[in-house]
Amino acid sequence: MTIKEIQKKIVPEIDDAWVEKNMPMYRNAAALRGGIADRIHADYMAQYEGFKMQMAAAELGKRFQGRIADEVYESMRSTLMSNLRGQLQQQGIPLDQFVESQGGEQQFGMMTMMQTREMLVQGYALDALFRHEKMTLTDEDIEAACRQMNPQNPKAARREMEESGRGFALREAAERMKANRWLLEHAIVNVEQPAAAQPAPAADAE
Repeated sequence: MTIKEIQKKIVPEIDDAWVEKNMPMYRNAAALRGGIADRIHADYMAQYEGFKMQMAAAELGKRFQGRIADEVYESMRSTLMSNLRGQLQQQGIPLDQFVESQGGEQQFGMMTMMQTREMLVQGYALDALFRHEKMTLTDEDIEAACRQMNPQNPKAARREMEESGRGFALREAAERMKANRWLLEHAIVNVEQPAAAQPAPAADAE
């Protein structure tokens, strides 16, 4: 065995000189830190807005009255399971192992049933809202739906959907997104502040 080189890991100091050499698009280290903070904040706000839209759609779904056809239910359940298998396959996780981690077949089946019904109910409720408010779909609305599907390349997402004959599904997604945003704009959102941590009781001196 021949040792040709011994390397030592050195964590660089992020200062103005390092930024000038490695990240010239920033003026200095302060600008780099500010840019990172802005991106984190933007990601957080996007997730927060998405969470509020989900909560608004869930509340609207509670008002749904009607029957879901067995064929529609089974089709949605099949789609969800197909998507789940694809995601697990990408992660190298066997389906049986995932089911076991969710509490077993009975628990997993109940969870899947509830998720399927929730998605269908919310979709139907948003469809009804779109029609009730006489909304119309614009090209900007479709582009917004494409950005949600593929933030990096929304044009590719639109092209794929339309060329594969799923333009109707794209329009449906855009309509529901527009209705969901309208719903959130007209909803009353109460943000609860976390309760202040109570100080730990002082230990009795012996």
